[in-house]
Amino acid sequence: MASSKDTQDTIIKKYHKNSLTPFELDITQSLHYQKANGKLLVFQLLETNAKVLSTTLQKLKVPERDAVTIIEFSCKIIINENEYELTRVFPKQESFYEPWEIEGILIWFDAVKKLDELLLESHGKCFPDKDARFAIQDVGYSICPEKIHAWCPLPEGTLKIEDCYRGEDCWMGPYDGADAHGGLDINHPIGTPLHVPFDLDDQFYFNSVAMGNNNNRWRGIRRWENGSEWIIHSNHLAELLVEERTPLKRGHHYAKTAGVWVGKHEHTHFNFNIHEDGETFLLDPWILFWQMYQDQN
Repeated sequence: MASSKDTQDTIIKKYHKNSLTPFELDITQSLHYQKANGKLLVFQLLETNAKVLSTTLQKLKVPERDAVTIIEFSCKIIINENEYELTRVFPKQESFYEPWEIEGILIWFDAVKKLDELLLESHGKCFPDKDARFAIQDVGYSICPEKIHAWCPLPEGTLKIEDCYRGEDCWMGPYDGADAHGGLDINHPIGTPLHVPFDLDDQFYFNSVAMGNNNNRWRGIRRWENGSEWIIHSNHLAELLVEERTPLKRGHHYAKTAGVWVGKHEHTHFNFNIHEDGETFLLDPWILFWQMYQDQN
């Protein structure tokens, strides 16, 4: 069943489906979500906050080479009349977090708009347009209609924050202490294989050295039967091993990575977006990697 909004735009209505459900809320809005068992879940946003825990910057939002800034953001929500507070910290190992399990749903608390008071956003868009961004799925269901293959070689247990470029380039991590990182960097030696995480309907370079750009940036697209469209990126590719504009199957070795414009550390830059109901939601690629680890078990 398709998602919809009421005419006043104060209640956002969504329904369980066999893939992740992203949404953004303003303080004035609430989500009415019908779970797989038919029960209604009412999700209200009460408050959001963001603050600097520590920084080596002389002044916020003014980058300094190798500066380090640690940020905390939080929200207060009501779910089915019960109040909860969710808190996250980045860039720390805790950036690779477990979703909250509340009232039979898994909740990924992705970002708050107030982060734009503390960080620039010139290193890739990542802040929400509304007060907060979340993603949810019913407990017991995968975020994806098919098992997700490891996109790249995965460290044992979980991703490691020290392998995110210089230890700061996780989702929204402050590059040079001041500039939110619009993606997830994972350090790899040049030539590291990348495999298709799920079947793709289309894939191609949207930037490349051959086109005159300074990087090789690749996009893959999957349109699920439920109407959700997933868009993934992998950048800094050394070599694309497949013909562009062709579908690819899950697990296919499509590229060698970490070879173009990699800076101080050979690495791959990953992005994850979902387009549905006329909106595009920018999401932490960690959510995909979290499911990869689940599917390996």
